[in-house]
Amino acid sequence: MRTSTALKTKLAGAVSSMSGSLVEAILLLREENECKAEERRAGEKKRRREEIAAREARYLADITEAAERRHQEKLEREERARRDREKSCARTQELVMLINAIKKNA
Repeated sequence: MRTSTALKTKLAGAVSSMSGSLVEAILLLREENECKAEERRAGEKKRRREEIAAREARYLADITEAAERRHQEKLEREERARRDREKSCARTQELVMLINAIKKNA
């Protein structure tokens, strides 16, 4: 920004002075445009770097979330399997008791 202001001041001085040449004014305008273009390119480069960093952060967050979800699903499957085994064991014991009761009555 400072270079741009300095160039504008220099340009204004060159144009207003009778000894200032048109070529010098054109060169100063060109230099100012190059500075602005460089600032714009630097801004775009910074924006791209920030976008890439944000994309990578989202990617890592998604990976972490997926791993946590898989872990939670595994725990739920193990809990369901444990409950199913307990129910199966209880039904088996009931059947054994019923069979023993039938044997005694027969």
